[in-house]
Amino acid sequence: MKTYIYIIAILVSMASCTAVKIAVPEQFSAQATAMKVQGLNGWKFNEQLSFGTYFTSSVKRGWDFSNGSRFSRFSLKGEDVLLSAFNIYSDREKYTEKNRFQYSIQDASLVTEVLAQEKFSENQLVYKSNMDWLNNLKRTDKYEYAFSATIVPLNFNKGEVWSLTMLNEFDAKKTKQNLFERPQTKDLGYVTNGKEQIEIKPLFLSKRETASGKEGKVWGGPLLTGYELRWDDGVVGLVDIMDNKVWIVNDLDPKEKMILSAIASAILLKRKQDVYTERADGL
Repeated sequence: MKTYIYIIAILVSMASCTAVKIAVPEQFSAQATAMKVQGLNGWKFNEQLSFGTYFTSSVKRGWDFSNGSRFSRFSLKGEDVLLSAFNIYSDREKYTEKNRFQYSIQDASLVTEVLAQEKFSENQLVYKSNMDWLNNLKRTDKYEYAFSATIVPLNFNKGEVWSLTMLNEFDAKKTKQNLFERPQTKDLGYVTNGKEQIEIKPLFLSKRETASGKEGKVWGGPLLTGYELRWDDGVVGLVDIMDNKVWIVNDLDPKEKMILSAIASAILLKRKQDVYTERADGL
């Protein structure tokens, strides 16, 4: 239920302001190239991306596995005893997802193979009542999301393998949450070849500008707009998931640009972007 309210709040906010985009610093944009991504589609079937001089093979996706289980819950906690007096009870529900995909990405001379996997699990409390508005109402207690990818250069840097890891976690017991506002989640993202590391930092839009030029907060809390790629403590790339664009700094070696393009494409192809809003419905 809260997911729906949150999405409606975002839509109302977006309708009252200009197009939602990543705020790209002028100093960065002057030293980087923006490339529009073509080929993304909602069906996740037979996708083939291209941006700038880079293009992928058709993305091969494995079977999507999902599983859900639900069992009755017995509790003597004060709040549960009080709810039972009003004929309100609850069940525990667990939901899991898993999927894989692979593809290659190349430019005029360099080729890289990418093998990726997503895992998601969520624990919910499901309320049962003879009141229709409350029956089957769900509350998310905890969720864990993990995205990993192996990036293998095929015709350069022989023997080098890059490992990408992105984690997003939420635990209601450890997180302060205000009604109608996005709670703080634990985010971690990096890519490493064992010697060097590239940080993947999520970017959020917390303020909006109306058509009249006034500034205000985004309803429902910060909105995920993309990711920043940092290498040697400097920004070398941006992935814009709102406008489907990839930015890469100009003065990098072609081999380094290929690795960044592989990272960007893997991020764009994963099924869940904003995990908190795309999880199974739960308060």
